[in-house]
Amino acid sequence: MDSVTATPSYEKRAPAIDLVPAGFVPPSSANNKNFPRGDLTRTISLTLLATAYASSITCLIVGGVYFNDTAPTNPGWRRLRLSRPLKQSLPLFINIFVTILTEGTGYVHAVALRWSLGTSLVFNSNLRLFSYIRGSWAFGRLMNFLSAGFLILCYAATGLIFATLPPEKVCRALPLNFICDERETRDLVFFRPGAVLALGIGLLGSSALATWQVVDATVREKIKTWSSSPIETAWAAWSTGLRTRREGRCMLGVHEQQWPSAPTLPRQKQGNAWEAHTEVRRVVAFLWVLVLLTLFWFVGVIAAVQRINRECMVAGDGQNYMDRCDNVYVGGSWSLLPDTNGVTSLAQISLVDDASGTSSTGNLSNTGAIVVVFIFVMGFQSVITMGLHCSELLVTLSRDQDTWRRATSANGYRERNALLTVVGSWKSIALLALKSVVHWLFGLAISFYIGWGIFMRPPQILYLCLSTLILAGYGTWLTFSVPRGPQPAAYGHLQTMIDLIDDWGQRMFWGHKGWTLNGFGHAGTSTQKCEEVRMELYYAGSVSF
Repeated sequence: MDSVTATPSYEKRAPAIDLVPAGFVPPSSANNKNFPRGDLTRTISLTLLATAYASSITCLIVGGVYFNDTAPTNPGWRRLRLSRPLKQSLPLFINIFVTILTEGTGYVHAVALRWSLGTSLVFNSNLRLFSYIRGSWAFGRLMNFLSAGFLILCYAATGLIFATLPPEKVCRALPLNFICDERETRDLVFFRPGAVLALGIGLLGSSALATWQVVDATVREKIKTWSSSPIETAWAAWSTGLRTRREGRCMLGVHEQQWPSAPTLPRQKQGNAWEAHTEVRRVVAFLWVLVLLTLFWFVGVIAAVQRINRECMVAGDGQNYMDRCDNVYVGGSWSLLPDTNGVTSLAQISLVDDASGTSSTGNLSNTGAIVVVFIFVMGFQSVITMGLHCSELLVTLSRDQDTWRRATSANGYRERNALLTVVGSWKSIALLALKSVVHWLFGLAISFYIGWGIFMRPPQILYLCLSTLILAGYGTWLTFSVPRGPQPAAYGHLQTMIDLIDDWGQRMFWGHKGWTLNGFGHAGTSTQKCEEVRMELYYAGSVSF
């Protein structure tokens, strides 16, 4: 858990004085400890967890039943009749479904971890796969490693469930081991039971770990509320004694956490997330590194394809050179969906021939070929998955700040369940869409044809690079967005929330509330609409009512 950083003293502040007179007693409304338990959120989360269990069991049964069923061209494959565009689009819908399930199991993990951290909990939102508790089995580094592995396996499997035979031009240009008949292969799609088994294992592992973690936290009576709201998390932390309120800080936000309590003038602009949370800086840097990695990947593959193409043109007669170069095909299509508007360029990886189950390292059984392919794909997939996981922090911090700022709106802050919080936030919806699209594009960028093996498509790698660029740009914009208005920024920092909120309720407004005994202004929360903050007035806190 990273602490906030102190910013330069750009506020005009009055000299420090005794802000809390002897014998001061807060109003009864400030002692409201009946915080929401988030029962509806818990029901939704556990329902998603149960759905993940049901889906994993279904995948294990389907994959197990068909795993040893033999298709004519390749062991362990089932034939389907689907158009190429539908075959390329179907994994996107599977990715959306898997994203929803993994978000559900991830939220269960996040809730259990949040409250198990106890006094170490600083922000409402954290990187759950990089936060751990020393000496804890359920929340230790090993469990985080396993959680990350199961998550990566889920997304790697979705891109490997379906495969097609090569297009006719590729089929005839390369020395493949079967007769290519476009009339027979045009709409032929193969269903891979091994990938479905892998998806089932990933979902089951993620669900089992989330279950263990939430049971561990529940048995130890750690979970105070299931709510995702930073206000309700802070309310619960204050009510149960995890945090105490510091008086006289009604105009000091998360960026001024290291400052002493003193009267402070409001300001029209607040600090950004980059200044509030040190982990944000690492996440933004990682997202831009991810863009560079995918760009280097594209440049490397397209350069290799062009180089081999030139060498083959020199070695061959200019017409049948592909007979000499059976690991690349230079196509003219740059459509988003491969092979739907001509043939897409591709480059084979000399790793495993999925038709025969052999590799350059020796003979492999069909099961061995599956393992080799999955290990290879998961190596690439891990970087993408961890980048998307880290981007969650940028969105949830921004969403937590938006939640706090609703207290200054006309309708004020109202309690919401986690589902409405996500659905009602375009920032969260955008991230969920980006997650599904990025994983889908990765599945298009690295795939395989029956009888030829695993390969990479340069155009789809480029589109993957563009999607990571959008992700990095989106995250950077969220990070450097500056909240406007006099309400101090919090970004879900619990101590700041507790310092700023002096009247707890399931509906709250923030603004000018009155005066202190020393003549300074008092800003805070109320169940009734407040006056606007006066920009020329020094504010000190709730010491007179």
